Amino acid sequence: MKWRLVTALVAVAVLVAGGTLVAARGAWLLDQRAYPGSRFGSSLDELLTQFGLRLPGCPVEELRYWSGDNIEDTFYLTFTADPSCVTAFVTDNGLTPGEPLPGDRLALGKDSRVRGWGWPFTGAGVYATFSGEPKPEVDVDVVVDPPGRRVFVHAFETG
Repeated sequence: MKWRLVTALVAVAVLVAGGTLVAARGAWLLDQRAYPGSRFGSSLDELLTQFGLRLPGCPVEELRYWSGDNIEDTFYLTFTADPSCVTAFVTDNGLTPGEPLPGDRLALGKDSRVRGWGWPFTGAGVYATFSGEPKPEVDVDVVVDPPGRRVFVHAFETG
């Protein structure tokens, strides 16, 4: 009987602590858009603010993201949207066009992380590239697929 009481008290304490943690730290614990291994304790909104990025004001689909811990301040983001929405994302974040490149020449396509996530860079199409510094000490490289609907972002702190 004593063990049941102790077990029940421990279970209640775990539930209360877990509920408090979710309420206090936000939905990042439940955010299925984060790739496995993403930084523990930072929501998408916090990461966007840290790297000086804004999502477009129109609907986006298939949004996924990943960020390293505070030692490796890196942020990856991908989403799909209408081409006009993709253009708004580029404009709103002050990105400038770079050289269009085939998928097999994209530096981002050689990153082992994005290959593991299935980011589909191939030599079959020419991808639009953009770059910028949305805030001091942050560099951003963006790749847009040939139809102009899928966006791939790599942001990193330089300082």
